[in-house]
Amino acid sequence: MLTRRHLLAGAAAGSAALLLPGTASAARPDTTTEQGWLDWIAAHRQDVSVLIDDGDGRRAARNPDVRRVLASSIKVVHLSAYAESRLDPRERIRVGDWDAHHPFVADGRAHFRALNWLGVPCDDYGIAKDPDQRVPLARLAEAMILFSDNAATDYLRTRLGDPALQRAAARGGWFRPDTRSLGGEVLMLMMPEYAPPSGSPVAVRRAMGDAVARRFVRDPAFRAEAFERWPDMPGTSDAQWPWIKGHGRGSATELFALHRSIAKGLYAPAREILAKPLSDRVPPGASEVLFKGGSLPRTLTIGLSVRWPGGRSGTAAVLLTGVSDQDMQNALPLIDLVLAALSDPARFTALERALR
Repeated sequence: MLTRRHLLAGAAAGSAALLLPGTASAARPDTTTEQGWLDWIAAHRQDVSVLIDDGDGRRAARNPDVRRVLASSIKVVHLSAYAESRLDPRERIRVGDWDAHHPFVADGRAHFRALNWLGVPCDDYGIAKDPDQRVPLARLAEAMILFSDNAATDYLRTRLGDPALQRAAARGGWFRPDTRSLGGEVLMLMMPEYAPPSGSPVAVRRAMGDAVARRFVRDPAFRAEAFERWPDMPGTSDAQWPWIKGHGRGSATELFALHRSIAKGLYAPAREILAKPLSDRVPPGASEVLFKGGSLPRTLTIGLSVRWPGGRSGTAAVLLTGVSDQDMQNALPLIDLVLAALSDPARFTALERALR
């Protein structure tokens, strides 16, 4: 749930159980377990988009081309563009310039945690006490994935430009991803007078979000106004869902393509960073897991690859809609389920059955 101080931004990972035909529970699935997520998937097939290939001859799909809200899974596009850019990872970035993309709230304290990770003293809203302190550019790219920091994402988008993001994604098989400002989306929820009417074309909403984000970066008085306004932001999933539905969308097919390309060797620096979040969850015999997930009210998303010595790689893209607030807290067992399906033929069959 996107509360005044929290916007779920990711998830983490491990192993699953067989779902036999007709065994989905009639009761509410217990998503604290992998079996519970199999039951959930079987009971919500219209809300599921999945494309999975274990790299060993098994492939399954459900609604792979249905476009759904992507949440932070889109950040693999920004990471890919950074990885192929000529930006110097050692460049020292002024923390105040990074902070300027952070509208205080609605990121699950990701920016706050990123600054603490770097040893940058900050206030409780994640604003550095010394804006002139500097950190390496490479740490922003890592913070974007490790903590799902929206401010790092928007900073990199500003430095790289949308054409570079589009080119990088296209090289990996994802054409024209929606790379709108994430900070702009939050600001329009906080300050609806700067937002387009509900149902406006995607291009209009993207342009207005970009405009309000640029103003936030450049205008200290506007930032002060936004700070005063955030307590009045809608604070429940039900209240936020009408707005969330207009967030950037994509398909499992598109997300799968880019993750698959990275796992196969495209953008080695991106692969190195994607391998960090689940470095302690690598299945037996595998060499690494590449991961970026995301979440927003009623939405959980996963882009994930498992690589093995010898060149085999398995990849999955999972987009779920209609997830309850309670089930949103159980992302780890869902990731465990996906990891298990990529690693064990029997577990792959269990997921395939749930998708049918």
